Amino acid sequence: MPIEGAGEHILNALSAIAAATGDCGEKWVVGGSAGLALRGARLASAPRDLDIYADAAAATALHERLAGWAMDDQKWDETGRYRSLLSHYRYRGVTIELVGDFEIRVPGSRYATEVDAFLYAHGDDWIPPDGKPSVRLMPLGHELIFNLLRERQDRALEAARLIRDEPEAHLPALERLAARQSLSDGVISELRRLTAAVTGREADDER
Repeated sequence: MPIEGAGEHILNALSAIAAATGDCGEKWVVGGSAGLALRGARLASAPRDLDIYADAAAATALHERLAGWAMDDQKWDETGRYRSLLSHYRYRGVTIELVGDFEIRVPGSRYATEVDAFLYAHGDDWIPPDGKPSVRLMPLGHELIFNLLRERQDRALEAARLIRDEPEAHLPALERLAARQSLSDGVISELRRLTAAVTGREADDER
């Protein structure tokens, strides 16, 4: 049965990060399973960790603010299709991954995060229940593209469903984001297919 919600431990960690970094002036966004869960995605399991994305310069400043929770030093990591400035933290049982200048390369496509230039402005705010500082969520367009490229069909389908639920809010940003990246014709076609309105014969096929 799909699980909805991020869990109290994730929410507490997010609030703590927001409090620790709120006055440093650097932009960051929440992605991954926690970001999707905060949007109401139906996931196979509850998020166990947090993925925080920033530009590399911002990630360096954020690392200083989170140093008391650090599990390792920041380093450039290149593993298979991924490259990023990576560091990890632990807050009350929650592992936090801070990812700077994230990039994924697969045959025919290259996708790189641009938090300051695009993603932050096109994300959405999540406001903690206690009313403390809001947290910025990754645009759903990022989640769809990223999960298609890494072949996580379950996550891609959930991101696409959420986009279809509110196309006016999310489709323009997805289109602009795709135009900024180097994506294969096959990926572009799949983006269009997954975000198209399900009506008529398509709806019958999905029953």
